[in-house]
Amino acid sequence: MSLRVLFDESHGEVFSFSNCRGLSFVLEKLKISPFRLISGPITIDKIVGEDVLLLGAPTIQFSDIEIKSINYFVSIGKFLVIVCPLSIPADFTPNEIIKSFGMQFEHQIIQDKAHNLDGAIYFPIIKNFAKDPITQEVKELLYSGTSIKIKNPEIKVLATSDKDAEPPFAPIIAASKDGRIICIGGTTLFQDDKRYGIKAKNNLRLVANIFRSIILQGEHPEMEEKEAKVIKVQRLRPIDPKRAKKYFEKFTAQIIEDLKSIAENIDSLFKEISDLIVAQKFDVADEILKTQYQKYKQLIEGTYNKLTEKLEDFTPRIERNVDFPSMIKELTDNVLIMESDTLSQLDMIQFNLANQITKEKLRHSRA
Repeated sequence: MSLRVLFDESHGEVFSFSNCRGLSFVLEKLKISPFRLISGPITIDKIVGEDVLLLGAPTIQFSDIEIKSINYFVSIGKFLVIVCPLSIPADFTPNEIIKSFGMQFEHQIIQDKAHNLDGAIYFPIIKNFAKDPITQEVKELLYSGTSIKIKNPEIKVLATSDKDAEPPFAPIIAASKDGRIICIGGTTLFQDDKRYGIKAKNNLRLVANIFRSIILQGEHPEMEEKEAKVIKVQRLRPIDPKRAKKYFEKFTAQIIEDLKSIAENIDSLFKEISDLIVAQKFDVADEILKTQYQKYKQLIEGTYNKLTEKLEDFTPRIERNVDFPSMIKELTDNVLIMESDTLSQLDMIQFNLANQITKEKLRHSRA
């Protein structure tokens, strides 16, 4: 019997087999039957007959009922593959699905200045792999995405960033001990772009291995423990407070620069929509305003989330009995002020443009 893989498309997923030819090719070669769940919500009656549920970088929140249904799906011996979108929404509910299994997608994007695609630091080359059916014959991956925080020592970390990356030795692919939940921090491994997508490095082999490993487990579940080998997560070393503060000075400065760049893009958005209003393209202007507002709101809120996550990681590692959050309060306050100012700018522009669209649309309808 062919393996049945259900691709959810009801939560704004970035990819599915229907829009990724390379992925569709893999499924066809492995004689896997793919299906689409186009209309939500996800309920147990819709998914119970499938073998694998794949969430291809969802961007829309899951309800409590959907989360419970997915957890039940895994509890009865089914498989779950979750891929994280590049821009993680502030309230990323897939983390609610995997947190009970000891994993969490981080907001910080992996960057590597030493090993990357032609100087593109956000496209690191991954070379650190654990021995596992998923990583068999995989020597290099071209990756772009976030890291995965491991909260359970029994989690299998299958691939990590390089020692020179930021953050170093960070998990990017992980699986539950029984292999029934597979988490991947970035979407590009599955997409069709020739430079960085499924055809780059050993990306195609890894994608094929993910599905082969699931087929193997279904046919020979007793082989699971023999084949898997857990990579050791590097123990975090203590950090000197002064060095940590210097790091945060650079880190917060970069966040502020990112927020300034977002603010400039918001100004450009104002001009773009204003031009559409002048051209009397009111419906287009309204749609762009709504989608771009949500996009920039998530980006702005995500910058401060990066800071708080980094602070949570650093604070327990600080040498001596130092109140590190107080030590860098001025730095974090600067980020918070900049975030608040940028959100205010976004809200003001959204309010003004929405009113202008309504007003001009009404005026022209009376003319």
